[in-house]
Amino acid sequence: MGLERDVKAETAAMADGGFEETAAPGGADVVCVAINDNHRAWYEMLVPFVLSLRRTDFDGRLIVLSYGLSALKLERLCTEGIEVVEADPSLGLPVGRFVEAGRLCARDPAIAKLALYDADIWFCGERFDLFSHVTGAKLHVTPDPLFCSFVVAPLMGPRRERLWREAVDEVKARHGGALQAGLTAGTREAWAGFSDHIAACVSGIGVDFQTCFGIDTTFLHLWAAKDGVALLGETQNFIIKSGLREIYEEPTGETRFTHLGEDIRALHMSGDIRFLNRWRYYANNAGHALEAGRSFALAPDDLQDPVGFSGEVAQYFADLRLALCGVRMEPFEGAHLQIMKTPDGVTIFGAGNHEIAFTATDTIARLNVYMSHPSGFPSPIRWSLTVDGQTATNSNQLLSHVSPTVQPGASVVLKAESLGGQLCKVLWTLTTSAEIQQ
Repeated sequence: MGLERDVKAETAAMADGGFEETAAPGGADVVCVAINDNHRAWYEMLVPFVLSLRRTDFDGRLIVLSYGLSALKLERLCTEGIEVVEADPSLGLPVGRFVEAGRLCARDPAIAKLALYDADIWFCGERFDLFSHVTGAKLHVTPDPLFCSFVVAPLMGPRRERLWREAVDEVKARHGGALQAGLTAGTREAWAGFSDHIAACVSGIGVDFQTCFGIDTTFLHLWAAKDGVALLGETQNFIIKSGLREIYEEPTGETRFTHLGEDIRALHMSGDIRFLNRWRYYANNAGHALEAGRSFALAPDDLQDPVGFSGEVAQYFADLRLALCGVRMEPFEGAHLQIMKTPDGVTIFGAGNHEIAFTATDTIARLNVYMSHPSGFPSPIRWSLTVDGQTATNSNQLLSHVSPTVQPGASVVLKAESLGGQLCKVLWTLTTSAEIQQ
């Protein structure tokens, strides 16, 4: 009964909101993104989204739909001058964000066009031209290279076969394949029609639909089956599976991402590639991220006084002719180091910002230092090895290998840098024998 009451209230509220108002002349373009209070999502989704959008020429409004953001996160957004709307959590974020976007258009006649993005998207260049492609009464979306099973997983009940044909066969006939729910953009008129459709779908939860992953995409496909959708170029919400080209720009050293000769506007960091540094925002914009992102950090990035380690750990490094001088770490809860002896050296696993300093006790003809991170977890924004003032960094490689010759008395420093509280993870391996050598 609780679900039934929520659905009826939601449908009534959407109807009462009305869409009679017309946009004010010269109305605003709005970019909207929804986020919950998950700690990792804040750093790995919302912060890159905002920082990268601010580097484009977009000059409209940015609105964050808050699904229970903490007071500290709300304070950070407020300080940065970002509009926040507290969303109704009753329908959950995936479907609820569609409802909230429609309500924004209904309530604010100044909104001319609105684009609702997934939070795990970042903008790759300075040009933001999405709204120049958004016209008319249809909702604009991008194609998806895969027709995933979750599109039809929510379907249930006696109409399941019919709805399946609409969501799959009809959409393929109209658009040639699946659609991406990561970007939905439209005029006020388009959002009015889509909102009515969402209200009808919501009323069918428990009858035609079960609430599970993919239900938002299901609802979008059913709208497309009713000819409610128009396609955007896929570079506006690019899925890596479509295949991209990386162009190394000289002399800046920056990487430009293109597809079929066109610059990619927005890169969708879906779960399967989310922390691959070839395409991750932080890895490709390390300097800007560390500087501009500091105002969004949830903790200071200062390193606290040296952390003590046992004599046994010190001996691990002594065997490599390195004297352990000191270890400093950020004080944020969850930051930690684990140091393990291996047959040919030492491996260090770290979470959070840290700095480990050594002094060479003898000549090291070849100190092999491997900088990597656990697959499936975010690496530091920047991590580096400094030997007597000469620094080698790793930012967008899965693995970086440095093998300096170290003289007696030389300073050797390992350093991992991210935003305060981000708790990125790193793997250091120190050995005097190379992993691969020819």
